[in-house]
Amino acid sequence: MSRKLPHPGSLVAFAILALVAGGFIALATAGGERPTLFSIGPYLWRILTFSIIQATFSTILSLALGIALALALARRRFPGRNAVLALLSTTMVIPTIVAVFAVFAVYGRSGWIADILSFLGWNGSFSIFGYPGILIAHVFLNGPYVARILLDSLNVVPAEHWRLASALGFSPTQIFRHLDWPVLRAELPGLAGLVFLLCFKSFAIVLALGGGPSRSTLEVAIYEALKIDLDFGRAAWLSFIQLAICLTLTGLLNWALTRPPTAHTIRGLIQRADVKSRSLKLFDGIVLVISTLFIAPLALSLLSGLSNITEIWDGDLVRAFVTSIVIAALAATIACILALALASAARRWRIVLRSPRIAAFYDFLPNTLLAIPPFALTAGLFIVIRHFADPSSAGLILLPIINGLAAIPFAYRSLAPQLLTTEERYGRVAASLGITGWNKLGIVDWPALKRPFGSAFALAMALSFGDFGIIALFGGQDLITLPYLLFENLGSYRLDEASAIGLFIVAIAFLLAHVSGRLSYAGD
Repeated sequence: MSRKLPHPGSLVAFAILALVAGGFIALATAGGERPTLFSIGPYLWRILTFSIIQATFSTILSLALGIALALALARRRFPGRNAVLALLSTTMVIPTIVAVFAVFAVYGRSGWIADILSFLGWNGSFSIFGYPGILIAHVFLNGPYVARILLDSLNVVPAEHWRLASALGFSPTQIFRHLDWPVLRAELPGLAGLVFLLCFKSFAIVLALGGGPSRSTLEVAIYEALKIDLDFGRAAWLSFIQLAICLTLTGLLNWALTRPPTAHTIRGLIQRADVKSRSLKLFDGIVLVISTLFIAPLALSLLSGLSNITEIWDGDLVRAFVTSIVIAALAATIACILALALASAARRWRIVLRSPRIAAFYDFLPNTLLAIPPFALTAGLFIVIRHFADPSSAGLILLPIINGLAAIPFAYRSLAPQLLTTEERYGRVAASLGITGWNKLGIVDWPALKRPFGSAFALAMALSFGDFGIIALFGGQDLITLPYLLFENLGSYRLDEASAIGLFIVAIAFLLAHVSGRLSYAGD
């Protein structure tokens, strides 16, 4: 009598949990001094205070910019509006290390602002290190993302609502209260939690723009404990504390995002009744001007690398490019395959076995990966790997794995809804015909999954290609990626070469994200 094998999604879930648990156990039991929570208390308190303060201010400023810009763009039609929307989409795929370069290029001591002030006769100094540079970079990356998400949500308010508001003669205040605010209220908790989580875990931006050990996030502190001090005990303590905080926040974020979908009708362009308000015209104009003056210089600073493109073509660049592409492709493969297995298991428990609570576990597991400190997990897995493989090759093994795990939440969001749709439409027919397992995947699921899978793969590649995280631990002459090469040039203040490399990274990441978006929309 043959025993039925476990579902692949269950095996994947167990493997992920075992991998994470094994890495943390290996880190916690590594040799060396065992600091206590009391001994690192003052240091921990200083890092936590800075992490929370900068993440809070970054979130508030990003939401303020995003809300104001989304409302202004929803109300106004003007020449160049499509270019503004394209610019918002571009900033969403800019890697953090490239954002660091943009801040240096515009606000640094030799940046555009310094040149303008010098031309006007002001010879004072302005330091971007610390809170100014960190907040500028975080708002530059997250503000446009918030604006684009909110704008898309505002644009799907049912046409009937707008016709009713026009018939009732709603004032601008009433329109905001009854039409705009319900959309914002539904989206803001999830967006606020996500932006706070990203800023709280910020690494490359704080590492480059923090200005010293007193301005470090937990992520940077874990990196310093591992890379500089080789203090595994301190890294373990910091990792467990960050994991606890981020898991709590991820749980709240998952709860905030778990709500019934809002029904909407497909409609053409609707003329809002508040576009004629003079006070709103003035307000929207100010918002658009301020947003353009803030976002455009940082985004356009990347184009300064055009004149230096030919000067950076050498063996190091080609090697870094090939390494980045290979790692990104492997990470995307890992992310998409594991996400597909988890989504399949969630579908089985939710629809076939009628157990939504167990299905919710598979839905929640990808989000928990956002809470795991990547440096701590990498260090723990390195301790394990070095007993079985050459330590010099550990970077090539761990980079695709860690980047792949980090991309699973994004791949899961693309694949899981489509699998549910195919099961609802064709599940009973497939069961009646005896189509199961791999046959079901190939015959029933794959025709509907091809485009979402391609979209998720391209997006995962884009995220991994521009990532400057784990490579900071392993980067060197033997292992170099484009983000690491950019960081080296920034550290040496070779801004001309850095601008060209940054432009190259953004061009590839934007191309991958564009492919992902095209496939995603085509799939709809």
